[in-house]
Amino acid sequence: MRRNAIAIKKFPWISLALLLATYGIIGWQLSALESHWILWILAAVATVLLAVAVSSPWSKVRDGFASCFKSDSKAFLVAVAIAFFSVVIITWLHIFVHILVVLSASMLVRLDVQATRWSSRQSFWLIAIASLVSLALGAFVHIGVEPHLTVISYQLSDIS
Repeated sequence: MRRNAIAIKKFPWISLALLLATYGIIGWQLSALESHWILWILAAVATVLLAVAVSSPWSKVRDGFASCFKSDSKAFLVAVAIAFFSVVIITWLHIFVHILVVLSASMLVRLDVQATRWSSRQSFWLIAIASLVSLALGAFVHIGVEPHLTVISYQLSDIS
C-alpha cells in the first residue's frame, strides 16, 4: 500500500494539468474558429509528432542534429532553413506563441516523468493520450458552453 502512495505522490500532477490546460485551450480555439476537419486531423498528427519528439531520447535528437552539420553544404542549407523559419516565426508570432506554450508544457511533463524513471515509451503514451484527450475535451466544452454564452451576451445587451 505504501509503495502505491509513493508512486501517486511522484506522478507529475501539476505539469500534466498544465499540459491538459494548454491543449484544452487549443481545442477550444479550434472549435471556436469552426475549423475544417482537415485542420483537426493536422492538429492531432502534430500532437502525436510532438509527443514522439519530446519523449525520444536526447542522444538520438543530438545525433540527428549533428549529422546535419557533417558537410559544409548541409550546414549551409540548415543555416538558410533556420533563417527562413525564423522570419516565418517572427511574422506569425501570435501563432507560434501557442506552439511554444504547448512545447514547453510537453517538455515539462517529459522532465517530470523522466525524474520518476518512466521509460520513453511510457512518457510518449502519457503525453500523447493526455494531449489528444484534452484537445477533444476543449472542443466539446466549447460546443457545450457556447450556446449558454450566446444567451448570456444576448441578455446583457438587452439590459444596456
